[in-house]
Amino acid sequence: MSSPSTQALNLLPKSVELRQKCKSISALEAILSPDWQYRYFSYQKDWSVSEEVCEIRHGNGDQVLILFTDHGTCINGFAQESKMNGWRNVEVTAARSIVDKLLGRKLQVKTELVQEIPLGVLEGLPKKFNDFIYNDPVKSIGTTFCIWQHARDDDWLIGNAKLPNDEYTDGSKDLLRLLDGNPATYKEWAEEYYEVELKIDQIEAVFNGREITMSFALELNPELSDFEKLQSDLDSIGY
Repeated sequence: MSSPSTQALNLLPKSVELRQKCKSISALEAILSPDWQYRYFSYQKDWSVSEEVCEIRHGNGDQVLILFTDHGTCINGFAQESKMNGWRNVEVTAARSIVDKLLGRKLQVKTELVQEIPLGVLEGLPKKFNDFIYNDPVKSIGTTFCIWQHARDDDWLIGNAKLPNDEYTDGSKDLLRLLDGNPATYKEWAEEYYEVELKIDQIEAVFNGREITMSFALELNPELSDFEKLQSDLDSIGY
């Protein structure tokens, strides 16, 4: 089955649909994994006054952050195993103080971990996404691929990066596979990840925005014990 990626942008849902799917998957995650830190998907509708963010966290350090605004959507992804990783220890020379100079002390050379984002990945990125990409938490996570869409457009866009000549490339095919909008894709993944059995009609119901009642939540996760917490999580998601 084909997955969305920087090489298959046409398989990504448009921004409005993508936002709804991210919220639906995050709602399912809130049911299947009541403890937030173990969720693969999460969503914050109150990231800021005018911004919402979806987070996809992989256990090995891979991560995706998706920014939704009225002006457009930006997807930042970091794949640890990609050759486009770019994190390096570089030498940093500390400036000498006046006392150091008077005493003849040598410059201290230290190393600092920084990421050199491969050329072309952010080429053409609209300035309106600069704060998101160049500041934390994205800055601390790193970037191996970046995809964006203007609110007025239907097409997803990327820069002009040269991808590694291997199957994994920038990691986008692996990290974005659940964003194809297909309930069956999530069902197959979740059953393996959470070691549960799910019914496709349950997944489809949440994808279609059905109300999540206690009885429905218990069908998905019989061990769920705190429905008030789930309601709070769903409110934070904006589901």
